[in-house]
Amino acid sequence: MFYARGMRHGVRSYSTFILIFTTIASTSLALHLYRKNSYQKELTQNTSAATVVQPKILATSITTTTEKTTHTDPPKLIVTSVIDQQPAINIEKNVFAKYSSDEHLLSLLQQHSNTLKQVIITIIGGDSYSLFAWDWYERIHAISNNTDKCHCFIVAMDEVSVVLATQQGIPVYYSTFTFEQQIKWINTIETRQHSLYRVGHAKFQTAAKIVAMGYSVVLSEMDVFWRANPLEHLKKPIDIYDLQISDHFGSHPRVNIGLFFVRSTNSSIEFFSYAAKFWLNYGKGAYLSDQRALDALLKNYDRLDRTYLKAVKPFPPLNWTTHAFGNHFSHLMTDGNAFILFNQAAKLGIRSKKYHGGVNGKFFTVTVSNANMAINYRNLLIRSLLILQHTYLKNRTLILPAFTSDLDATTIFSQLDVKKFLLYWSDERIRLPNFLLHEKSRTIPVANISFSLKTTYEDINGILNFSVDSIPINLPAPSSQFEVLIRDSLLWCSPPIDGGKGWCIHHPRDFGATMELLFACRGDPYPPCANKTEKNEQFLQRPFE
Repeated sequence: MFYARGMRHGVRSYSTFILIFTTIASTSLALHLYRKNSYQKELTQNTSAATVVQPKILATSITTTTEKTTHTDPPKLIVTSVIDQQPAINIEKNVFAKYSSDEHLLSLLQQHSNTLKQVIITIIGGDSYSLFAWDWYERIHAISNNTDKCHCFIVAMDEVSVVLATQQGIPVYYSTFTFEQQIKWINTIETRQHSLYRVGHAKFQTAAKIVAMGYSVVLSEMDVFWRANPLEHLKKPIDIYDLQISDHFGSHPRVNIGLFFVRSTNSSIEFFSYAAKFWLNYGKGAYLSDQRALDALLKNYDRLDRTYLKAVKPFPPLNWTTHAFGNHFSHLMTDGNAFILFNQAAKLGIRSKKYHGGVNGKFFTVTVSNANMAINYRNLLIRSLLILQHTYLKNRTLILPAFTSDLDATTIFSQLDVKKFLLYWSDERIRLPNFLLHEKSRTIPVANISFSLKTTYEDINGILNFSVDSIPINLPAPSSQFEVLIRDSLLWCSPPIDGGKGWCIHHPRDFGATMELLFACRGDPYPPCANKTEKNEQFLQRPFE
């Protein structure tokens, strides 16, 4: 009896446990379903709300802009939020893709061509020739018959050139290869880096697009310096020829691809379209030059070369002629070094009027004839001069001190990495010491004075030659970033390369170097760290800190 009663008690306890467990499980399940249902409703409501609000957000969250309500009101700043920006929606497209689009090219042609639908272009690439794009633009603008337009723009063959041209305020078209073209390449990296291949592509492809759009174009390379507008010195009557191209004045029989005018005709459209395709397929692997390729396609001297004949297909002949454009240009033809080219042009006085300045130009400098001045003191002095140019002397161009008593014996190129320096501070606002030796510069008045922070010097034209001792060394930089730019832009070779006649050029690694590498050089095997000593330290004293 006792056993039966225990059994009944055990069954009741087990049933009670099952009931409790079932109740808890049911309650949990119901709570989970309730929460899930509530979350879905809330998510739906939020999604609907976001769908309504988002267009308003997008309309005001792309960037910070200025709005002018009337002609007399000052610009009103519109501050917008960028927190919720979504690149897929807010950014229309890659900016480089915009610059390389046919729509952008057509827009440039419509804006900058003359009434006869003619335009002048040049090709730039890399970080050397691109530094001088502003000078080419100034020169073409100066010979234009329109004071408001130069009827010209620049064709960049890489992204660096697009950026530098844009920073200099120059209209630019980006000639590049499409993704579909690049995907077919076997050696993509080498092909993209092959400068001669990219130059030829920029010439043929851009010319083909321009004539196809119904415009005519003068292509003039950067080493061609004009004294008159080439559009005003075409061979007459213009409508007889599809192509007018310069030659080498008897030095050899090939045409000179550095200067030509192509008129938009059915024949020129077909010819340059084929030339662009030919170059795309054979321009690199066959080791061709763009000049020889064009000469062969024109059935000139190179027409007998088997390399070309295998690829050339029959097409309607192009009515072309050689032309000297009235000999109103100087074609300097250097070895490809932009600094040698523009230094030679400066000596001849054929750079832009803005570069040479004249009697009304405004410059400033200091005379330092001590070739043994320690590098850290040189840096501190140039730091102060750059700060003065961006604060007290904003309207004056800085002429770098020579740090030598003989500019012919020891050039600045042998002491300072000029290319790196100008990439930061621009050839437009900096003159190298040899500027003082140019014939045109000798007519600029020079005033030898002491610098004072209390004087503006706005009413003084010419060159202000301040005494070194009057330049304050402890000037505050406009920003902390400015301080970094100064340090990163100054790399010296000490002693000067090749006894003062060479080129102070640092390993490309320096462009991405850290401050530790630049100023401590710990273990860096490249110049100037290879012969690094305490004496050659870039910045030993930093009193401005």
